[in-house]
Amino acid sequence: MNAALSPFTGYLRVVRGFTPNARRYLLANFLVSAGASISGVIFNLYLSAAGYQEGFIGGALSMSGLALGLFALPAGMLSDRWGRKPAMIAGAAAAAALMLARALTIDRAALVSASFLGGMASTVYGLSTAPFMMEHSREQERTQLFSASFAVMLAAGVLGSLAGGALPGLFGWLVGGADRFLLYRLTLVCAGALSLTAVLPLLGIAEAPRSPAAREQAPPGAGRGDWLMVGKFAWCNLWIGLGAGLVIPFFNLYFANRFGVGSGQIGLYFSVSQVLTFAAVLAAPSVARRMGKVRTVVLMELLSLPFLVSLGVENTLTVAVLSFWARASLMQMSSPIGSAFTMEAVPRRLRATANSLTSMSWNLSWAASTAVSGVIMQRYGYAIPYYLTAGCYAVSAVSYYLFFRNTEQHRGPEIGRASLEMGDIRHG
Repeated sequence: MNAALSPFTGYLRVVRGFTPNARRYLLANFLVSAGASISGVIFNLYLSAAGYQEGFIGGALSMSGLALGLFALPAGMLSDRWGRKPAMIAGAAAAAALMLARALTIDRAALVSASFLGGMASTVYGLSTAPFMMEHSREQERTQLFSASFAVMLAAGVLGSLAGGALPGLFGWLVGGADRFLLYRLTLVCAGALSLTAVLPLLGIAEAPRSPAAREQAPPGAGRGDWLMVGKFAWCNLWIGLGAGLVIPFFNLYFANRFGVGSGQIGLYFSVSQVLTFAAVLAAPSVARRMGKVRTVVLMELLSLPFLVSLGVENTLTVAVLSFWARASLMQMSSPIGSAFTMEAVPRRLRATANSLTSMSWNLSWAASTAVSGVIMQRYGYAIPYYLTAGCYAVSAVSYYLFFRNTEQHRGPEIGRASLEMGDIRHG
């Protein structure tokens, strides 16, 4: 037992040694992620209760992804110019304010505008976090800080999903006679207010001075082969984003409309999915050591396909929920492995560029498919998008294998924390 626990006790010792800045960041990230998770459970249920159909809901949701894709490069430049602390404060505060704005209106133009601007604000915050962790951690604790940040986001996702499912019922008990729309609105206001409190720990951060290395000029431009490598990763991410946008934003509507499930159950399903995802991610490194990163990514994506198809054809709630959990665990299990391999394959001078370009390819394709999927679901039901998603993931998996099956063995041992320096850029 003691031997089994020793890695965890060692990890906890490192975590306790984090700088005050790092601990404040982790608290802020928890609050931001928890607010976003509550909103993720409720927002399209709120729009549905306001009388909007899937076509408009998909269009409104796609605005966030569109903003994330279009604003990725400018957001990175703003973070470099302003510094990490100001960028994170501005991004977190603006995203929370726009979340509150979405909760207080049902006007079409206002909802679309708030979703787009909220996506821009979230991009400024999100693209500042990895550089912040690099600048506010010592080399020996950096891996644990990135891991702790991921764990905090998952924990916030679990608790936020549970809270998002439970709060409408709690408000229904407190506010007698309130309809579903009002209960959802109150829940979204709570989500925005919770996210806004993240500004408080961020204000307490002492901004790190720029190191001489950070001010050095970048090396000359990369060769054609290096850019081709970045393009291959962007191509694979494009298909993952295209497939993810077809179904992921609509999972709550899928359960609510297809099976008549309430927000409390939906929140529970989302929370269990986060827990299982966490377990899968912990198991991923040992799988990759045995199989290799490329084969692990490809295998996990291919194994998720039967569960996607099952979600499209299934009319039994229990099987649908199990398929929902299995699909999420398998796809997310491949995400950190794919990130690690990207950092191995791309030259150091191109890592930031690769991060922005792969993020853009994922988010722009996600935004486009989300807008289209809402219309498809409204007209033809929920099955077709799941079949299309399975096809998109298959294209990505086959492309990934064909592009990179011989790359992994030729790269040097520049592995490990490099993946964490960039964060997770493959998710579906």
